[in-house]
Amino acid sequence: MNGQETPRPAAARGRVRVAVADDHALFRQGIKEMLATAGDVEVVAEAATCEQAVAVVSKTKPDVVLLDLEMPGMGAEEAMRRMLQLSPRPRIVIVTMHDEPRLVRRFIGRGASAYLPKSASLTELVEAVRHAAEIRESPQGEKGVIVPQEIMDNPDRQADSLSGRELEILLQAARGMSNRQIANSLHLSEATVKRHLANIYAKIGVGSRSEATQKALSEGWISSFEVSRPEGRGRSRS
Repeated sequence: MNGQETPRPAAARGRVRVAVADDHALFRQGIKEMLATAGDVEVVAEAATCEQAVAVVSKTKPDVVLLDLEMPGMGAEEAMRRMLQLSPRPRIVIVTMHDEPRLVRRFIGRGASAYLPKSASLTELVEAVRHAAEIRESPQGEKGVIVPQEIMDNPDRQADSLSGRELEILLQAARGMSNRQIANSLHLSEATVKRHLANIYAKIGVGSRSEATQKALSEGWISSFEVSRPEGRGRSRS
């Protein structure tokens, strides 16, 4: 810390203890080296899968967890949910290559304290870690969240003409699920799914699933992360 910085409550009681959860060893090492320059931040645990992340956080009880969205295992959303049930509860900072505003809202809404793209600067990373630690120590438990301005400035275009149910069906269709699979997943009849898909095509001006998927992705109605990682399914590794 330099003499011009405002003292941080977390630093005042000692170093901020951080766990880094990312399946790329070189990235974890780079994060450790970057945080080491801050002086008041210490990486106390690492994990390469979602299950490992939950286990090491439960064991080491860090102040802050840096969590990648695309690790093998149960999925980052479920891992975050389990970590936030621990006592003492860590604060979660999402660090990912996905910067879609839709995902930002999703993970912030589920309890993340900050959301950073992997292109973030050292200053942004350290600020997010310190801020998350302050939230953890705050009696009120909330001091807002950190999201880089470039994400905030990127308009999150909504499919205003589509209902929530239609967006849900469109997402599952984009994942390659059949009408029967979508019906079983959402507890609907196949006829209802077919009717919803016909309505979707008419509303957005397309004639097929592939066209609907391409338009939904290009317009930001659904994200590539959501399409590639259905909830509860880990990423396979070759």
